[in-house]
Amino acid sequence: MRGTKKTCATLLGLIAFAAVCGSSNAGDDDQRAGQRSAREQDALTNGTRLYEVTETVHFGANGMTVTSRDAVAILMGFAPVGTPLCPVEALVTNPAARTCTVTGRGQDSVSLATGTGDVWGTFAVVVNAPGNSAVHVPDLPLMTGTFKGTNDLSPAVLRGVPLGSIRGTFVIDNDPSKTPIPFTGTFRLPFALDLTGGVKEPENEQEDAYYLSDDGTLTRVRSYERSLGFPSVRLEVKF
Repeated sequence: MRGTKKTCATLLGLIAFAAVCGSSNAGDDDQRAGQRSAREQDALTNGTRLYEVTETVHFGANGMTVTSRDAVAILMGFAPVGTPLCPVEALVTNPAARTCTVTGRGQDSVSLATGTGDVWGTFAVVVNAPGNSAVHVPDLPLMTGTFKGTNDLSPAVLRGVPLGSIRGTFVIDNDPSKTPIPFTGTFRLPFALDLTGGVKEPENEQEDAYYLSDDGTLTRVRSYERSLGFPSVRLEVKF
């Protein structure tokens, strides 16, 4: 009898645990679905936005003087249908989609004297490959290309203002004409506030972070604008 009672208690505990976990997972799924919807609406309202997922930085030097900041960044974001990074032809696998997922790998070398420098890299419009789960990171390229231009990070490098810009062109790989398509963009670097309201680097993943808007107001970094909890640099692209 003792064994039966213990077994029943264990089963009841497992059932309760499963119910709690099921409720939690359903809540997580709802939250993820809400974030996907918010990301899509953001792109439809504000245009193409890419986020820095990772960055590797090196510094160039001339003797004992540091002269440049050289970086490689992996980007991911979303572009509205009908823009150069989301042509209708890219939607053959999902004609009902309103945005495209865009990934990129960019490299730049910025002078610490001027805050400007060359930038170049590759990009891809990607979808979920056959066999992946619905929540898998899109990984099958439908359209690829290259880009090059100039980064101007002088506001951040020279004045400590968390902004920058990019101007350049990109070329789609399978375009027979290889016509360069011009674009511009604004980098918004995330920051936190100290006790006096001054700008500082975020110290942990739980700390509130912000972007600086063009009019000087602060915009809170949203949950889907973070990479594994860390607030991401946001690149707003215009064509």
